[in-house]
Amino acid sequence: MAERRKRDLLHSAVFAVRLAWLADRRALVHVIVVQVLSAMVMAGALVMTQQVFGAVLARGPAAAGRSPVLVPAVIAALVVGAAVGALRLSGTARMAVLTVKVDRLVAGMVLEAAVAAELPRFEEPDFHDRLQRAVFASRRQPALAVILLVTAFQAALTVLAVGGAFVLMAWWLLPLVLLSAVPAIRAAGNERSAHHDMHHGLSENRRLREYLERLLTGRDEAKEIRALDLGGVLTGRWQEQYAHEVRATEALMKTHARHRMVAQATGGVVICVLVGSLWWLATSDLLPLSTAGAAVAGVWLLSVRLNTFAGMLGGIGENLLRLTDLETFIAPTSATARVPRQRRELTYSQLPCEPVALRAERLTFTYPGAEVPAVHEVSLDLRPGQVVALVGVNGSGKTTLAHLLAGLYPPDGGHLLCDGAPVTDLTAHRERTAVVFQDFTRYKLPALDNIAFGRPHTTDDLERVQEAARQAGALDFLKELPDSLHTPLGKEFTGGADLSGGQWQRLALARAFYRDAPLVILDEPTAALDAHAEDQLFAHLRRLFTGRTVVLISHRLRSVRHADRIYVLETGRVVEQGSHETLLRTGGAYATLFRAQARAYQNTGTS
Repeated sequence: MAERRKRDLLHSAVFAVRLAWLADRRALVHVIVVQVLSAMVMAGALVMTQQVFGAVLARGPAAAGRSPVLVPAVIAALVVGAAVGALRLSGTARMAVLTVKVDRLVAGMVLEAAVAAELPRFEEPDFHDRLQRAVFASRRQPALAVILLVTAFQAALTVLAVGGAFVLMAWWLLPLVLLSAVPAIRAAGNERSAHHDMHHGLSENRRLREYLERLLTGRDEAKEIRALDLGGVLTGRWQEQYAHEVRATEALMKTHARHRMVAQATGGVVICVLVGSLWWLATSDLLPLSTAGAAVAGVWLLSVRLNTFAGMLGGIGENLLRLTDLETFIAPTSATARVPRQRRELTYSQLPCEPVALRAERLTFTYPGAEVPAVHEVSLDLRPGQVVALVGVNGSGKTTLAHLLAGLYPPDGGHLLCDGAPVTDLTAHRERTAVVFQDFTRYKLPALDNIAFGRPHTTDDLERVQEAARQAGALDFLKELPDSLHTPLGKEFTGGADLSGGQWQRLALARAFYRDAPLVILDEPTAALDAHAEDQLFAHLRRLFTGRTVVLISHRLRSVRHADRIYVLETGRVVEQGSHETLLRTGGAYATLFRAQARAYQNTGTS
């Protein structure tokens, strides 16, 4: 286990340096050169100190002030010190820019990897744990790793440089000084491993806390939190979850603080013994006073650097081990995520708008962790110009089947055929599909973007945006917004405006019209519309999507009665299919559901 951790640390260190190199190689080289020159100057200053002391003491205390070496040496030290100070300032400035660039690079990699993950991955708790750890690691962790590595590199160079000076003065001191740092380095390594293990164990705990924070601070959730007086309950649960991390941190720090104190005391005793030995050797004329004085300065300098390195080791190690979480998550897309993806500017003549015939053959899909398939051996035909409806009670598999038809889930079994050819490239299939989800996303961005996101890799076409909005019945209320289609849709932003649920749904429909795809899937597209608006939309559905293959999902069976073909699902299987009239004559599940809903409308006086 220890050997594996060491390999992980080395690998992560190389990964951190590679990130810095990709972010800004010139800045990285500049910072490294500054550290090398600083270490060389420090070693030279130590050797020069020993030589100056020797020259001054050789002339005797009375003549020290008239020494031809002392004043030039002091002036040289001041000049070199000023030069090194300026050099370090330039290195600090470049380091600040480098850390920002590393942050941007890594955050982009995580976002690219999250976007590249297929939809079924978001059903897996383990994926969310790894995503949470990667997001946590991307927040200043890579930049901090680079800073710590540079600082550790500087400390290591100082140790080497001062060690080289010791070889010239008193070589036997070097292994003893290095030995004094061993207990502190071991204690830091043990603490690093414990921190990393605790971090992994708290992944789901932190995800739950973040979810509770979103509930307590979200604008959309605020009304229900207050209406139900949930604030105190949710805050209490947040406190309970945070208490787990507090207790784990207290236990870890209590144990390892004692270890660090013992290690530091042990190292201090060794240094004290070394200084005492140097003093005894100098007073016994066994070691020149100049060498002893320079050696004491070197012992102090080296011990400070070693203690600094040991103190940093825990932070470096923990930080680097977290980078393993980051690298593991972004590994599939790291090669392509180095450079931000360029926007592809296409014209509508290049879009896949030719009608398509789609056939599903014995499609089967089971959600991760589930024992029963959500869709089981479903076969159906979708032809250009047809409206096909999927109906059934909640949990019957309608939405999952729609996701399979849209290429959002790869089937566990069976095949999806497009114009007779097997669909093997889900990304390409999604290009020719427009989907309006029941739980569509409300982008709190300008209304123009909310519609143009239907084709994000094309140049925004204002005329097409307005036409899509008109077809969805959204153009009139969008023009009344403060800045028309350029108005941000969210009161959280300056000049922003709110929309009603029905208006948001029309905007989602407009997005589908703008996409202009040959396959259109509408999952409860009128759930937020009133009955009159719903009837209007469905009455014009075939005209609005002329030549397209339309898949319609709706709980309101009166909305699907004009569909060319209706598939009735139960527990993930197709149990009936046919036209509205055929299914009513059959008297099966569809007829039972339709008549039950019809009675409900009659009882409430709704036509």
